[in-house]
Amino acid sequence: MKEIKSGSRPTGRVALQVALAAIVLIGIVGAVLMKLFAIEISITPAAPNSVPMITTDESPSGELVTPVKIEKPDATAIAAKQGNLRIRNRSDYPIRVALLSRQPKEANLKSGSPQSGFALPAHWDFAPQEGSQTGLLVSLPQRSIRLKRGDVVVAFAQDGSQRYWGPFVVGETERPDWNAQAGEWELVIEN
Repeated sequence: MKEIKSGSRPTGRVALQVALAAIVLIGIVGAVLMKLFAIEISITPAAPNSVPMITTDESPSGELVTPVKIEKPDATAIAAKQGNLRIRNRSDYPIRVALLSRQPKEANLKSGSPQSGFALPAHWDFAPQEGSQTGLLVSLPQRSIRLKRGDVVVAFAQDGSQRYWGPFVVGETERPDWNAQAGEWELVIEN
């Protein structure tokens, strides 16, 4: 059998020369780039023991100021506010809005479900800015949606950003808002 000759390989000395030439070339290119793009970094030390101080002005008369008493809304007035739910997604996120409706204790006993006090949860998905102008009225095929005091609404982004809004307890938290003219609850989701 004939022995196959391989092509000539560069010796260790030639490989070393090529590596050194590459390093020199990189150094020259780096120096030229540093000349073209002048970068200056400066660090100024903070004064030692410099702690910002917060000062407050005393009241002009020197008297104690009594806080204004905020009255809670009448529970019977809130209980009377039952209506549909309108969602406005003014955020830049695709969101899911979930509803957990309170259920009277008698309904739990009749249905045979565990006494959690809540009906089966429901949810709706919205694209970014979907319903941002007039809002979308949500509904379910098998049951009607009538929000009432104590129902819980929460929204969260579905894009992996881990953003969420809520939980909102109807009639107990700032949102959702009651629209007396339309007779419905309105939840606006914003960035």
